[in-house]
Amino acid sequence: MSNEIDEYDYQRYAILFVDDEANTRKYFKRLFSEKFRILEAEDGVQALEVFRQHANEIGIIVTDQRMPNETGVGFLSKIADDHPDIIKILSTAYSDIDAAIGSVNQGGIFRYITKPWDIPQLEVTLRRAMEFYSVKRERDALLGAKMQAMGNVLLSNRLAAFALAPVCAGIECKRAAEAVAAFIQTGVAGRRTGGDSNEDFRAPEWSRLHARQISLASAIEKRLPEALSPSGLPARIEALTSALAAAGATGISTEDKGAAVRITSPTDPTPNLVDAVLGRNDEIPAGDAAVNVLTAYMAVFDADGTVRRMRGEGLILEVGPSGKAATNNAPGTETAKWLIDDDLLISAALGLL
Repeated sequence: MSNEIDEYDYQRYAILFVDDEANTRKYFKRLFSEKFRILEAEDGVQALEVFRQHANEIGIIVTDQRMPNETGVGFLSKIADDHPDIIKILSTAYSDIDAAIGSVNQGGIFRYITKPWDIPQLEVTLRRAMEFYSVKRERDALLGAKMQAMGNVLLSNRLAAFALAPVCAGIECKRAAEAVAAFIQTGVAGRRTGGDSNEDFRAPEWSRLHARQISLASAIEKRLPEALSPSGLPARIEALTSALAAAGATGISTEDKGAAVRITSPTDPTPNLVDAVLGRNDEIPAGDAAVNVLTAYMAVFDADGTVRRMRGEGLILEVGPSGKAATNNAPGTETAKWLIDDDLLISAALGLL
């Protein structure tokens, strides 16, 4: 064998070997256990149990065709639909070749081998099968990461449009994109803290998201002047607290932490608020609550404040001065900054997924 072949980690994934003859299982393990990680089963019924316990570890299945209780093809056909990528190899006597060939499509079989085995050829088959499976897994992981990155870019472009809502409406509001990014980060972190799946965030319903975006952007334009009406950061922090309570943060309380204020609630509505802006919830109350909280964030950032989520159960936010020097950029300058820089803030927030 070449050094290039030997560079593969052949034990990264296991081989499930299924045969009703104990001596055959021992022989297979003695031949190949040094190179491969091997799991065993004595028939199709036991193989199904072993497979369910180790589905994420198994890369190859080698199964005899003629077995009591369940044939090899019968077992393979039960997992073919849910696990099409696993390499399936059928071991059969020469007299059963015609039946094996006729059953290939039923079980999604990659290859069949005849008994008695040609040992060198069988080892080559196992090596190539494991290499093929490993490469496919690596390819799928890369494609998944690329699709997620592309999805994050598309989402960030759509969500960053909320930062343009004040400009389109002629409303003076600073650091709007930072506020949108903080809003998204709060909800994403809340979903992770709660132990729920992030799949909804990764795969929004794009057909609904565009229409939802337009209606929410219009609602932000209408609601933002009222959110900006309280003067000074303390008043806007108080307004944010009220908006979170109205959105479902029960038992909410505030604590003076010197320069900052800590907002605490045992319940966290922010994942649902992010669902609303992603178009996954068309209910009017959910959309209204999301707009109220998002514009409260914008008001805090406009007052040169910042919102940081703290670790802990429920919802814990620390709201206070950003420490940045106050700026008085014209709306055109803010728009240019958004087009160049601030879109990246929202993309980074989505990168938490």
